Amino acid sequence: MLTISSSLTMMVGQRGLKNAQAIIAQAAERLATGKRINRAADDPSGMIAADKLTVEMAVFEKKIDGLQQERALLGATEGALSVVTELMQELNGLVVSAANKGGLSTEELEGMQLQADEIIEAMDMIANTATFKGEKIFGTLFSSSGRVSVDDDEAAGVGETLQATLAALRSGGLLNLVDGDLEAAQESVESALGSISNRRAAIGARIKDGIEPEINLLLGQLEISAAARSDIEDADIAEEMANLVRGQILQQASINVLLTAQQSPNAALQLLQSSVANS
Repeated sequence: MLTISSSLTMMVGQRGLKNAQAIIAQAAERLATGKRINRAADDPSGMIAADKLTVEMAVFEKKIDGLQQERALLGATEGALSVVTELMQELNGLVVSAANKGGLSTEELEGMQLQADEIIEAMDMIANTATFKGEKIFGTLFSSSGRVSVDDDEAAGVGETLQATLAALRSGGLLNLVDGDLEAAQESVESALGSISNRRAAIGARIKDGIEPEINLLLGQLEISAAARSDIEDADIAEEMANLVRGQILQQASINVLLTAQQSPNAALQLLQSSVANS
């Protein structure tokens, strides 16, 4: 008995077509996103591992950002201090020159004093205006540095000692260049210079021996974590291209099976009709 039923062939063809379309869709998605894991169902354990690495990388990035911010702040501080150093060196030159009073007139000393006043004013202006991201860099004025002891018999009484800073180098101060204690003035400037040099050296050491190595270490750890995450969740482009081609081939084969299944009933009917006509 002839039958025109081809349901089994149709089922095989439809199942094959569905599987081929799933392979094509998955390969196309991975090629489009560059990711092997686009949803938890793709690889649940892999997704968990990738998420942990993502959190770890975020921690590394935060630490790196904090260190870079510190480096920038220290760089801005050191830059301002380098300008102040130049000003103090100029001030020190004036003090040394003023100490040689034998070759200077009163007018010349007064002119040098005006320069000293301007230098001290410029240093304090830097202390007041130097900022980093809106915050002041320096908490005190530079004129308050360079503390020294000064014996001032006329102002304080015989045997009494006063404390003076760079501010005392201003006109009328205990360390002024016209009639002040120039030995103490030079000591004050040199002390302030020493403090700034030490501070700049500490900044340089922190950047060179602390911040830079730590950033490099964190960058290395970040790179390792990124590579590990990539191994877990990134798609193998060559493999997915092969899957796409394979899926397309399977799809075409399944379509051919379905076309054959659709044509089989017609062939059976034609055979039946021919048999009836010849009987």
